[in-house]
Amino acid sequence: MTAKPYQLSRDPIFFTMAAIFAVLTTALPAVLGQPRFLPIAQAVALTLFLAVPLRQSDRRGAFGVVFGWLGLAMLTLLVLTWLLPLQMERAFDDGFLHRAAVSEWYYANYPLPASFGTQLLPSLIEIVGVTLGSLLTGGVVGAWFLLKVANLAAFSAGALLLTLGSPLLLPIALPVWSVLQVVGGGGLLVLLAEPLVCGHFGAGIANLAGARRRPLLIFSAVYGLGLLLELLLPSFWHFTG
Repeated sequence: MTAKPYQLSRDPIFFTMAAIFAVLTTALPAVLGQPRFLPIAQAVALTLFLAVPLRQSDRRGAFGVVFGWLGLAMLTLLVLTWLLPLQMERAFDDGFLHRAAVSEWYYANYPLPASFGTQLLPSLIEIVGVTLGSLLTGGVVGAWFLLKVANLAAFSAGALLLTLGSPLLLPIALPVWSVLQVVGGGGLLVLLAEPLVCGHFGAGIANLAGARRRPLLIFSAVYGLGLLLELLLPSFWHFTG
């Protein structure tokens, strides 16, 4: 019986190190109140870890790295916001104002902050950054934009949970459109970063229209649905008060 060739991207130690870096690159800049350094440190580290399974043609491992990283980063910020809300405000541009705006949206039916309704141009730039940014930079720019979305969603959810009073209300505090955007964007990051990371950009683009077409369409649909629901649901997303 022939042993399977060793793959670093399937080694438990590799995923353990990725998990440690996901938490460290999130927690340290956040606690230090570094809104610029937070997504930069996360994006650079995530891109380096993502390159390992992509270079080994291990798409399953690549998805595991990205979704595991996003989940841990968001969980870290949620917990830190719950425990250290005033400190976490410093980790985001206008964190205090954003935290207040989230409460005003939820309880007073104000416009949803940092959304299409309030920031159209930044939202459009964000879409381009996640998609074309991933494709043209091997994932670095796409990861930066995606992590900013994930970080802000986690901070917003943590801030809202403080007013709701129970962590069991997380499905309310973290709205479905944010989850769909993070999941869809994470899948697009993996698929669109692959051509440049693997060194066959032209063939990789053709592959996106061929063998990778189905997952590309699925994650594009998930991401697009998240954006659509962000336009339609915020006015109705009020379960208390």
